Amino acid sequence: MKSSNLVLMTVAIVAVGIIAMPSTISLFAGQHTWYNLTNDELPCRKCHAEVFYELERSAFHRWNGYKWGQNASGNPENLACYGCHRANASITYADVGNSVTDVTPGTKAHAASTVACMLCHQFDADKAVNKLDGYSMPGYAAGGFEKPTGSPYNYTDSTHPGGYAAHQKFIEAAVIEDEMEDANEACIACHTHIPVKINWTHRYSLEFNATPEFELPPTHFNVSDWSFNGTYNITVYGGRNGTSSDTGTGTPTSPPPQWPGTWPGQDESS
Repeated sequence: MKSSNLVLMTVAIVAVGIIAMPSTISLFAGQHTWYNLTNDELPCRKCHAEVFYELERSAFHRWNGYKWGQNASGNPENLACYGCHRANASITYADVGNSVTDVTPGTKAHAASTVACMLCHQFDADKAVNKLDGYSMPGYAAGGFEKPTGSPYNYTDSTHPGGYAAHQKFIEAAVIEDEMEDANEACIACHTHIPVKINWTHRYSLEFNATPEFELPPTHFNVSDWSFNGTYNITVYGGRNGTSSDTGTGTPTSPPPQWPGTWPGQDESS
């Protein structure tokens, strides 16, 4: 009886060992070698490969660790990421200098920060953005918008006050929305290949009174009492390539075939 119990116990221990051993090995394998931060070896694209893939195929913001005007090829450096995500001059990012003792702890961010498009595309952005590899990184100011309530960025200056932008409310709503920084939702909806689905509510018809002025030629009418009649709904599916389809004036059911379509270098329609 005792021998049979001993056999069962031995089998149980071996079974536990078989199950636990791979986990023990995988816990340590490759885990105790570190990137050399003094040489800036830490590879951002190790985890963000799909973002880097898009950036390499972009017509803009393609810094890629090279000098301005050079093509992206070979093994781009982390400057491709730093140009945006370590750009905020109001943030101290964690950093290691020329030795392991030359360490700057991060304050509001460690390796990187989320970034608003307007950080670099505001007026006087050079005062808000860190230089990168000796270059001043800010882009051209967006301009044309009034300053949205709640945004810390300079949408206007003395000669660019805005006031007539068709997308002003779009920008203001994006600033209020907290999914992304500042007005980024609006920026990427228009300026990138991200697909969009918009549920529009339109006015159905325009109504007004036209009364002839009999003391003048009969082609003259006084127009008054402008009003709008009813609404109708329509859903628009904007594709990655800039084309769009809509559902008509009924209840939207499903996206049109092949939506969202393609963006440069990749097909995600299936």
